[in-house]
Amino acid sequence: MKPCVAFALDCWIGPLICYPLSLFSRMQRFFSPRVKINPEPKKIIFLELSEMGAAILAYSAMKEARESYPDAQLYFWIFKDNVESVYTLDVIPKENVITIRTDNILILLFDTIRSLRRIRREKIDTVIDMELFSRFTSILAFFSGAKTKVGFHKFTLEGLSRADIYTHNVMYNPYSHISKNFLALVRSIKTAYEVPYLKTALGGTETTVPLMKLTQEDITGIWDKLKKINSAINKNNRIIVLNPGIGEFLFLRRWPVENYIELAGRMLKDENTFVVFTGISAESEDGADGIDYLSGNKRFINMIGRTSVKEMIALCSIASLFISHDSGAANLASLTAVNMVVLFGPETPVLYAPLKENKKVLYKKLACSPCFSAYNHRNSVCRDNKCLKMITVDEVYSDSINF
Repeated sequence: MKPCVAFALDCWIGPLICYPLSLFSRMQRFFSPRVKINPEPKKIIFLELSEMGAAILAYSAMKEARESYPDAQLYFWIFKDNVESVYTLDVIPKENVITIRTDNILILLFDTIRSLRRIRREKIDTVIDMELFSRFTSILAFFSGAKTKVGFHKFTLEGLSRADIYTHNVMYNPYSHISKNFLALVRSIKTAYEVPYLKTALGGTETTVPLMKLTQEDITGIWDKLKKINSAINKNNRIIVLNPGIGEFLFLRRWPVENYIELAGRMLKDENTFVVFTGISAESEDGADGIDYLSGNKRFINMIGRTSVKEMIALCSIASLFISHDSGAANLASLTAVNMVVLFGPETPVLYAPLKENKKVLYKKLACSPCFSAYNHRNSVCRDNKCLKMITVDEVYSDSINF
């Protein structure tokens, strides 16, 4: 199912379902005693459907839940397309990861009902909704049957209405990294009732992502795959991975493909360097001619659409440099020790910068940037992402060679 269809359903159908759910929940609260906190949840499910990168950035929140409630079982609820990001973190058992397919509306509906039946059967008592004001996930949280429901709430903001069903309404902080926003959701569980949650300082709290431990089989496998495409590569070569984002639906986040191609050309002037293009399978012809031109270079390898999530991580682990705009691939690369250059435009590094030290971030801070936010569901009116186009190849190349 196309993202634009999912957005339209959430925007137009979502409120029709959310309003009666909100009314029911308010009446229930009016006639019932104040919901007591659940100090020791037994089964906690994290709900983050649509973002692979967000699932990775939720690592510290999941880790804290595991440490705070060692006897509780942890679950994760996610779209099947993004499930590998949860498996990679190895915090939640695979059998506790519940997926929803999005091939089309009928399959989405079928899997939604199937997953809800399982969650109610498991008697999960706590839902932590990490989506940013999604109506769909608030509906899922309502029907989950969980006693404790934690999620972001609009409070006095205009718009962004979703089902008012949460027992713990947490203030979303657009000036704090998203990983700390997720941490606030977890810490709200055992906090006494307050409006809004969470009246606790998180500034000094460090959030991290794990350094992936790859097996020798993983490393050997990615080397074999590279050599199968280009037999000239060996372990003495310098590998630079570029993620041009061909095929990504959020085209405003992408640095122009022709810039990646020009940058690759410069990198390839070093005779010990191999440049690898990676990313999801291309659905368009953007940059196809330039990539075909690079393919004539004996030290260029095109792996777009040819790696799994685990292979992507293995590739970054043997590379010396990774360059990308803000994307799920950048968050996967952050799970390795590779040096990174990450480009931001319509979103801000304040919220979404990879959680690692050896990175360089390029961001022009235009007056209109960021235009993607939790408050517009990444539905910007912009059609010309000058915030990224103004980042020159010279700037990226200069930062790259200075690592």
